[in-house]
Amino acid sequence: MFRILVVDDEPTGLNHVCMILQKKCPQYEIAAVAENGEQALELIREKRPDILITDIKMPVMDGIQLISEVKKEFPEILSVIVSGYSDFEYAKDAIRSGVCDYILKPVVPSDMQRLMEQLEMRLESHYYLKRNEILRTLCNSQELEDKGSLKKYFPAGHYYAALFRQNGLPRRFSKSNGVEIFSTEDEQFYIYGRDEKESLYLYPAKLLIHGDFVQTAERIFSKEQEKGAYVTGVICGKAFTLERLPEIAGKLYRKLDESIVIGESHLVNIADRKAESEHNEKEQKQLEHIEYLIRYKESSKLLKEIHRLFLIWGEKKNSQMHVEAEIKYLFRMLQNTYAKTQELSEIDFMIDDVFYNVSDMSELEESIKELIRQHIPESGAENIGNKEQLFSSILSYLNAHISDAVSLGDVCREFGVSQTSLSRMFRTYRNTSFSNYLTNIRIEKAKEIMRNAPDSYVRDIAERCGYGDQFYFSRIFRSVTGVCPKEYIEQLGVKK
Repeated sequence: MFRILVVDDEPTGLNHVCMILQKKCPQYEIAAVAENGEQALELIREKRPDILITDIKMPVMDGIQLISEVKKEFPEILSVIVSGYSDFEYAKDAIRSGVCDYILKPVVPSDMQRLMEQLEMRLESHYYLKRNEILRTLCNSQELEDKGSLKKYFPAGHYYAALFRQNGLPRRFSKSNGVEIFSTEDEQFYIYGRDEKESLYLYPAKLLIHGDFVQTAERIFSKEQEKGAYVTGVICGKAFTLERLPEIAGKLYRKLDESIVIGESHLVNIADRKAESEHNEKEQKQLEHIEYLIRYKESSKLLKEIHRLFLIWGEKKNSQMHVEAEIKYLFRMLQNTYAKTQELSEIDFMIDDVFYNVSDMSELEESIKELIRQHIPESGAENIGNKEQLFSSILSYLNAHISDAVSLGDVCREFGVSQTSLSRMFRTYRNTSFSNYLTNIRIEKAKEIMRNAPDSYVRDIAERCGYGDQFYFSRIFRSVTGVCPKEYIEQLGVKK
């Protein structure tokens, strides 16, 4: 519910405006009333309303002065002047400057209702953007400049949280990390994701009428599994105030980091204890054997022993962090032993890309083997002929299958190339990642459908662009375009 402060030195006019707001505008509450601008300014600092409705001519501080002061201190507050015809010229300068809207005396209820509905749309958009800004700040463990904004933009008081991630951890070395995700305006809970594969749900405690949040999180987890190859979920089952979100988000992310197992979907609690150690004797002996093969350049045996190492990791269900650390160590050994074909930074970049895209351990193994082959000439590295022609065919394939749930692995199998080679092609020829490119062409296709058939249902547009979940599609669409699908279609209508 949005909050209004009403200012008028005449009790009759003040009561008339308040009565109209109470009867005709139930989406608002009157936070306070004042008799002059000076009193109103003090109340505004205390109450932090969304809208100021003020008369012009008042003692101590008039309406124009009040609006000017409010604009300096609280530029987000929307100001409305209540003006008689005789005062209209006096108010013109303020109106022209964009400081306020206005309504003429005597105030007609239908005029006030219409104006408040228009302002409601502006406020909804403003609240959406502010919540996004606050969530991004808090989830990145940064200090809020205005602590009072928490209560204003997140009034529920207590929240639960759960973090879900499709596939591997976010990229750490790519300049293009994917599409940042936020919830849509009409959702009662809030979502933030560092990229399109992630969703941190902030769930108001008051929404839990029956059951507990664990049950709610399990339902969300089931739905998230429909979107990706595998999903890792972390639940914070105890309600907390939003001031604690940086701490809670930090714990959720750390738990996620240590919990992701390539190819395995599972849901864990933030309070679950981490396993003491991920090393075992069998793995240690296999790693030592591989180190020996690398050191003495027995490359003919290396890939076979790498396969055995992956079998051990798969059997023990080691975390991504553990597997990735060991793989990076082996590649550093390869760099020290064989002639350097690539810089370590480029290798880190490619390993990062591999883990981000693979859907299971077998895909990971094949991609890592291909990287190893590139380091060892005699091991039979992948030989691709005309890369530009092949890449052109891949782009044509993606555009032809835009309505299908195509993954990077699907394209690799279709064209017989490794994930590392395909990822490198996208960086070379499009200066972006596979997932970003696919997202962009899907959103462009959605916009084309909206232009040609604006009466289409959002769920139908989503399906035609490869998205099975219309809400997920709406979040992606808004993250890319800045507006939701419905707003985009409305804008097209205005242009016509």
